[in-house]
Amino acid sequence: MTLAIIPSQITAVGDERYAVPQVNLSELLRIPADEIKDKIEKVGNSAVVRLRGELLPLVDLAEILGIEKKYSDIKTNEKKLCRRRNIADRRSIRHYSEDSEKLKLDEDEFVERMNEDRRSHPQSAVNIAVVSAGAYKYGLIVDALHDSEEIVVKPVGRHLKKCTAYAGATIMGDGKVALILDIANIAQTAGLSSASEMNQKQVRKTKTGEVDKDAAAMITFRNKENEYFAAPLSMVERIERIASRHIEVIGERKVIQYRGGALPLYELSQVADVSPLPEKAHQEIVVFKIKEREVGLMVSAPVDAKEAVLKVDESSLKQPAISGSLIIEGHSTLLVDVFELIKIMNPEWFVEDARIAEEIGQSGGKTLLFAEDSGFFREKVTGFLEEDGFEVIAAEDGLVAWNILNEHKDKIDLVLTDLEMPNLDGFELTKRIKAVPEYAHLDVIALTSLNTQVSMEKGKEAGVDDYEIKLDRQRLVRVIRKRLNIS
Repeated sequence: MTLAIIPSQITAVGDERYAVPQVNLSELLRIPADEIKDKIEKVGNSAVVRLRGELLPLVDLAEILGIEKKYSDIKTNEKKLCRRRNIADRRSIRHYSEDSEKLKLDEDEFVERMNEDRRSHPQSAVNIAVVSAGAYKYGLIVDALHDSEEIVVKPVGRHLKKCTAYAGATIMGDGKVALILDIANIAQTAGLSSASEMNQKQVRKTKTGEVDKDAAAMITFRNKENEYFAAPLSMVERIERIASRHIEVIGERKVIQYRGGALPLYELSQVADVSPLPEKAHQEIVVFKIKEREVGLMVSAPVDAKEAVLKVDESSLKQPAISGSLIIEGHSTLLVDVFELIKIMNPEWFVEDARIAEEIGQSGGKTLLFAEDSGFFREKVTGFLEEDGFEVIAAEDGLVAWNILNEHKDKIDLVLTDLEMPNLDGFELTKRIKAVPEYAHLDVIALTSLNTQVSMEKGKEAGVDDYEIKLDRQRLVRVIRKRLNIS
């Protein structure tokens, strides 16, 4: 019998070691203990970590294998049983188990201590192996990351045949056995989150050419039971659940003490003709970052991540902070423009943008060529770019954009393009631009609804300089200004 030798990353959970085949390993992450509550969040019922703009689902190997999780107490350096049910959980009022005779924290004490975390010892950092297998890509949480080694793969014994988490076994240098992990089976066993399933579905569609080019990752929520809303998931910083009695009212504004500061809170009924939120003991908050400030949008559960086709109807339901409506899982859903909501509520935050827009116009302006076959996106993006001081020449497909570029080659300063378009798509348009010496200096920014690794690699080969999400206004404007050297 011939035994395979494969390079692997050795990891550990508890006192046991596990091998992750290098073919499945993308990278290694270590999140310091005092950053866990900031960097690991929950979307729906799943823990996620944001990695270069992508929400990556997390799978705890100890939980999958049924191993008790422990942490290092900073005061005693002792290993203690971890009672957190989810790596993203904050301190819980239900600190002890149901059958514990110890007193549970009352809510006031909980609030005073919520910013504490005894898991601040360096040994309490979260170690993550970013892995992929087929359509699955996720972060595998382990206790420790050891060296990479070439290992000899041996089949598992008959008593482990039903343990689908293992692809084989190996004998380490010290004579102990390490089990080799089956990354795909672990993902299936974990039942990855809806956000993960959405991303996997998108990757599969992209590879098979079945992807709907206007499919996007959205976060969905409600106001009242029969009012459905959605916003781009890429703009979400985190999701929180707070006790409503801790919300303070200052003047006519609501805030909550949050992470050492005050988080301003808003609800859609302040600017749009929708129902006010019902009164309840706890309040869900979706946190966004607008103009380098974190803001909280108060919403009603369930809050979840879904894939949606952005076929937006602007005709009937469009209003302040609402771009229009679309259908998500059979429900008419209002598309929220969070940027516009905050701009209406806090116009003083945008004075500097108005100044820069005026300066751009006074200096002769900058002209952007924008290729997009969707009327909704063409109008939406053109509108906010013009508001920010740019002149925009819009084209309904890549071929029209190419002809415009040839006619106005001395006027165009930068090209924005959708990727999937009739007649000439964004990839081919980019190739043509980069192949002509007099155009090669132009930066090309691809605007997408949902970034996938497949399309990004294809765009990189074509010469795309940057990828941005269509509905993330402030990031797109920031990138354009940087590439055009506008301060």
